[in-house]
Amino acid sequence: MDRIALEKSLAILLNFPTFLVTYHPATLGQQEPVSALNALLAALNEFKEATVIFTYPNADTGGRALIAGIKEWAATNKHRAKAFVSLGQQRYLSLMRETDLIIGNSSSGLTEAPALKKATVNIGDRQKGRLKASSVIDASEEKDSIVAAINKALSEEFRAALPSTKSLYGSGDVSRRIKDALKTVALQTQKAFFNIKHAY
Repeated sequence: MDRIALEKSLAILLNFPTFLVTYHPATLGQQEPVSALNALLAALNEFKEATVIFTYPNADTGGRALIAGIKEWAATNKHRAKAFVSLGQQRYLSLMRETDLIIGNSSSGLTEAPALKKATVNIGDRQKGRLKASSVIDASEEKDSIVAAINKALSEEFRAALPSTKSLYGSGDVSRRIKDALKTVALQTQKAFFNIKHAY
């Protein structure tokens, strides 16, 4: 979707900076999920000019409490914020392409976002141990850490480096590569059965 169609579909203008926020309950996080979300929302309060689009968290323990907090914050900031249960694949990827920053702890901030050369503020340890491109900035589940990470992501220096981001999870051509590899292998298509002696 182009930007005009996307704004019409979302019923909101995507002013600079636009944040796409997805925060899931981190069941093994350093804080209770609601406390961590409150730190994120407090950080977002520091960027009053930002357009903020939330997608709801998953169904893990604590998700409903996070949804309540997100709905309340979006309602309080309805002039610049919207929350969606799900955007669907087309709208989500279209919005990611048009957004200025992905914020939260979703894997999409580490996989799809770098492929689109978009900055990500990755909060907490939910994605700990995964490969992270140069476009990903880690933050703890604390307001000041999140604010600092957002400021870094929006800085001219960081934004200037985004076009050189290299995706660590491929470039979207894996299906072709698998097909090409399979063409070079002599595949055995007949099943083989083996009798195994059992003691009954």
